[in-house]
Amino acid sequence: MQDKEVFVIFGPTASGKSDLAKQISTKLDSPIINFDSLQVYQQLRILSSRPSCQDEKLIDHRLYGIIDGKENCTVAKWLNLAKIEIENCWGEKKIPILVGGTGLYLKGLMQGISHIPDISDSTIKNTDDSFVKNGANYLYKVLLEHNKNTKIKETDTQRLKRSYSLLMETGHSLEEWQVKPEKIFENVNYKIILLNEDRSTIYEKAKIRFSAMIDNGAIEEVENLRKEEIDPNRSIMKAIGVREISKYLDNKYSLDDCKEETVQKTRNYIKRQQTWIKSNNITSNIDFKKYI
Repeated sequence: MQDKEVFVIFGPTASGKSDLAKQISTKLDSPIINFDSLQVYQQLRILSSRPSCQDEKLIDHRLYGIIDGKENCTVAKWLNLAKIEIENCWGEKKIPILVGGTGLYLKGLMQGISHIPDISDSTIKNTDDSFVKNGANYLYKVLLEHNKNTKIKETDTQRLKRSYSLLMETGHSLEEWQVKPEKIFENVNYKIILLNEDRSTIYEKAKIRFSAMIDNGAIEEVENLRKEEIDPNRSIMKAIGVREISKYLDNKYSLDDCKEETVQKTRNYIKRQQTWIKSNNITSNIDFKKYI
């Protein structure tokens, strides 16, 4: 059976993925499908660097701004949506172009994902309360007693909380649920384009981009988001820039302080993305220049 094709444009934030995607899409007449974990949310066009309304009118963009920020978009939820859109593209005799920087979405698409149960809000709250009251070491010891070979680190707060919550909710930890991933597709030729410049270059681009976000209405965007009174534990409320601009709006930060902290957190995020790319051996397997 001949492999079906999927273009993947991957890289850290501010590496130029969206611009390249538009060029390739125009050349191939292919839809662009989002795999950025923040660009899925309706309320964050500016801070997430979502394509402009004009771009969305000119080029077929899919899975952008399709989730209300009051809900979390999990890997499993994104994969279900992406599977539909990718199959729709193939049905239309078009090659889908996936664009984003969320490594877990890409890994789930290419390698498969285990079906991990949702965690109830009450369990999440109990875990957060226990974390605040007893500390990370307590949660880690509970996991260690359950599985002495756990590879989850005490310092990895996000995975630690999730695994503990799953253990409390289901009796099985995260690692136990992750044992048997199921592939989303078989016989797919993933044409990968990795955009991953020198770190200092991307840092500078990110700094310039955030200044442009402020000029283009990011503060007003966060003001409107706060009016919705969304649970602070939702992913959208943890987006880089939301908390920092909120502190500015609450007169806890000057605008310069807001910019400085947001840029620093963006740099930290870029560093984590590049570390993930290296540790997962992600490389380009095509020359994108022939497609522009």
